[in-house]
Amino acid sequence: MLAVDCDFTKMIYHALKKAYPNIEVIFEEPVSKGKLIRGRIKKLGVFKVLGQLIFQIGIYPFLKMRSEARIKTILQTTGLSSEPIPLEVVHKIESANDMKSIDLIKYKAPALVIINGTRILSKEFVQTFHGRIINIHAGITPAYRGVHGAYWALVNNDPENCGTTVHFVDSGIDTGNILAQAKIEIEQSDNFATYPYLQFAKGINLLMDAVQKFFDGSLKVIPVRSERSALWFHPTFIEYFYNRKTKKVK
Repeated sequence: MLAVDCDFTKMIYHALKKAYPNIEVIFEEPVSKGKLIRGRIKKLGVFKVLGQLIFQIGIYPFLKMRSEARIKTILQTTGLSSEPIPLEVVHKIESANDMKSIDLIKYKAPALVIINGTRILSKEFVQTFHGRIINIHAGITPAYRGVHGAYWALVNNDPENCGTTVHFVDSGIDTGNILAQAKIEIEQSDNFATYPYLQFAKGINLLMDAVQKFFDGSLKVIPVRSERSALWFHPTFIEYFYNRKTKKVK
């Protein structure tokens, strides 16, 4: 695995570990907040990014705290774990796109690389491991590329596209060939903080099936549901409260 250290990476690791005990993990250092913010401002503008930051810093932590019981229930009912990954199987790198990272993966010579939460992979990285990189995306592609796909699908009254995707990785943003997709079921107690847990719980089942098919030679790309394609970003605090009040999307 090549990933950032987060609950979803832990969930994927522990699920894969049961079937593939020799799995190892490479943790990528997060992109610096300053660099991330500058990049967002360049793409979206100062006011949009300010609104996103207010949501991420002032509202999301409150939603996450209020959702701890629901998240625990999701993990328990799906048999998934967010326990820490054992340090003895972890390697740490600065960036997935550094030659150090590429050389390390070449040395380990994995048949397959599962990624989660990394920065956009370089063309060199993708070409080096072409056809061997798989990702769980928290959204139905190509309609909901980017982040928070379930949330935006609900905002758009598009429940058929409220779900998760398992796909091969290319050098684009969630544009790789699709291997499997599935909808998620939302309960009244769910909200912005719990949607991704539902998506990854569903996505891990799809991933396990895809990995098995990869190794037995039966893995196939599936057709795109719709040619509609859009890249989605974090909501601002104004967007969140507007959608919560007018569309009842939490």
